[in-house]
Amino acid sequence: MTLQLRAVAIYSHSGERRDVDFVLGRLNIVTGASKTGKSALLDIVDYCWGRGECTIPEGEIRRSVSWFSILLDRDGEGILIARKNPGPAGKASDEIFFERGVEGFPDTPQPFVKNVTADGLRAQLSMVLGIAENKHVPEPGSTRAPLEASASQAIFFCLQAQDEIASRRLLFHRQGEQFIPSHIKDTLPYFVGAMGEDHYLQRMRYDEARARLRRLEREYAEARALANEASGTAQSLLQEAKRVGLLAPDVLADSTADLRALLASAAAPRELAYARNDDPAADLTDLENRRRRLRGELQEVREEIADVQRLEREASEFQVEAREQQARLASIGLLADDSGDAATCPLCDSHLATPIPSVSDVRKSLTALEGQLQSVRRDNPRLQARQADLESRRNTLEDQLKTVQADILTRISENERLRIEQDQFTEQARTAGRIGYYLENARTVASDEGIRLAIARARAEVSELEQLLDQEALEERLTTALGIVGRDLTRYARLLELEHGDNPLRLDRKNLTVVADTIDGPLALPQIGSGENWVGYHVAAHLAMHGLFRARNRPVPAFLMLDQPSQAHYPPERDVGEIDGKGDEDQAAVARLYRLLFEYCAEHYPNMQIIVMDHVELLEDWFRDSTVQRWRDNIKLVPLSWLRST
Repeated sequence: MTLQLRAVAIYSHSGERRDVDFVLGRLNIVTGASKTGKSALLDIVDYCWGRGECTIPEGEIRRSVSWFSILLDRDGEGILIARKNPGPAGKASDEIFFERGVEGFPDTPQPFVKNVTADGLRAQLSMVLGIAENKHVPEPGSTRAPLEASASQAIFFCLQAQDEIASRRLLFHRQGEQFIPSHIKDTLPYFVGAMGEDHYLQRMRYDEARARLRRLEREYAEARALANEASGTAQSLLQEAKRVGLLAPDVLADSTADLRALLASAAAPRELAYARNDDPAADLTDLENRRRRLRGELQEVREEIADVQRLEREASEFQVEAREQQARLASIGLLADDSGDAATCPLCDSHLATPIPSVSDVRKSLTALEGQLQSVRRDNPRLQARQADLESRRNTLEDQLKTVQADILTRISENERLRIEQDQFTEQARTAGRIGYYLENARTVASDEGIRLAIARARAEVSELEQLLDQEALEERLTTALGIVGRDLTRYARLLELEHGDNPLRLDRKNLTVVADTIDGPLALPQIGSGENWVGYHVAAHLAMHGLFRARNRPVPAFLMLDQPSQAHYPPERDVGEIDGKGDEDQAAVARLYRLLFEYCAEHYPNMQIIVMDHVELLEDWFRDSTVQRWRDNIKLVPLSWLRST
């Protein structure tokens, strides 16, 4: 399986498309003047691969482009990834489009709708690459979390940006960022094939087998301890059973058989002393409600008695006043009639200054007063009868209230008793469960040796898996893989005529650098001078690693993107244009580098693709044939028409 890059495409805000096509399985060169957008091709691939930050430089591209997209090729299958431009000063966009089985780019970005997240995209790419389940578990005591190799780490071996390829301290893509070096180190054993495809499954089996073995050994030890009467466990359980009331305090066990019989009797199931459907809380609530209702009724009766007593008191006072009035008016009977003048006194016939009521009027008032007194005398027995009834009702309610209050106190007492019984039953049940567990395990160990056989099998499985997962064997396989890389690295360094290239070279996994083993000791890349050597060793190391990836069919993309590999001889601001590769040492070094890249692709055809962005042009037929884009004379990644419209 190989995954290579068919093309890169960008879309304008008005929907126009600009393609940069590549040839599979060979060297692809994009040459041109500075500031034409060559370096942005690598950033576009990195961004569309799911990177969390868009590193495409601010300027014409970020202002003029709406969507970035790449078209991958997996053994003939087209895989399209498009990601929206976050815009000037934007960090990244979460609008990502992913589709498999496509033939090419759509004419416009209209079909691009978000159908995957960044994490989902990386998971899809891991599946496309064929990355099996894996996990690197750091050594005990390490603060690093376990890490699963994925497409996120695979891309580190495929990209060399302009500021990385000429660095003497950074060998891999994004190595200078936090946590990235540890991720490269932890996933390198998987990607070079030192960790088998079934390593993760074996690790899971090993962890499960170890956990099972520990469980069986623990159960066996506990069961043996329970079965050993000399340990005192059985006697301790017997005393506890007596304490909680499962056994009589005076029972004794004269033998082991008696002791087990007593424990079995204590562990026998038993029922609670109270009914299961008895709900003390519900009964208490009903009584509280009843007491509240009786108090309300009693209050109403007391208020009505007070009202009746008030009426009786008022009637009595009225009757007294009325009788006094009647007595005062009784003398009116002495008068014969009321035919006299109202201004003349009926007794002495003297003249009165103020007229007085007539005798007939006084007699009418006296008659009315007598009627009112008779009415009061009639109502008084009824009020007394009503008061008697109300007092009787009051006495009945007070008796009922006393009864309910007594019932409440009784229920509270019963509830406390039931709580104590429940607590005691719970403690008894706990003790009975421990006794039952003891008896079961003691019986099992005494009568069944199956657990010993299970432990033996688990130990054999753990031992077998430990041999398969032997860390020393893994390190040996990793050393072998890196040895193959070092062999090819040395060969490519000699072809490039790099300084110290005559010495054995190796890839230092711990420090992620190239080391030359000289007669005077090891020399790391930072100790080897000149930009030509730094670029050369970067190229040689990546070619050597991809040679191992391809030979072992590892799940790493089969393309390598290099940005400005000639910068050590011709800085980007120095646009030398065409060179014949023979004029001076710089031209010769550049020619050797490109010739190695060309022959490397030819050697590994069709399983390796190299894409180079540079500003030099060799006057060689093979170089011209490898050139897929030439950006000069106002030809850039972003067409001028897009800039004018923007």
